[in-house]
This record gives sequence, C-alpha cells and structure tokens, in this order.
Amino acid sequence: MKRTEWIMASIFIMLGLHCLVTACTLLPGAAGGSGYFSFLLQICFWTGIPLLGGFVIYMTISIINKQKGKAR
Repeated sequence: MKRTEWIMASIFIMLGLHCLVTACTLLPGAAGGSGYFSFLLQICFWTGIPLLGGFVIYMTISIINKQKGKAR
C-alpha cells in the first residue's frame, strides 16, 4: 500500500474508534469527559491484546522458518 492509502486507512480507523466511544458515552450512567477516555482506553486495550497475540505468533513462525532455511 502507498503512504496515502495508509494515512487514509488510519484516519478511518480513528474515526471509527471515535464514533464507537462517543456512542458508549451516550449510554445512561456514563460519566462525562473522563468516561470518554475510560471507554477509549478499554476499547484500545481489548483490541490490542489479540493484535499483540497475532504479532507474537507471526514472529514465532517467521523465526522458526528462518532457522529451518539456515539448516538446509
């Protein structure tokens, strides 16, 4: 992907997160400004855990494949 495509994709992701968090803060019982950042942190945390796990698995497989390639 080109740089502009990455920038556009990042903007869409940020807008999506903003809409999701804004909708969460409009729920009854949600706190004011601190509720926004609290929900944003929770969403980023729960999104980041699977991404981090996938990255670790990818790197493990990549390292194993490189070591097999050197053994040949």
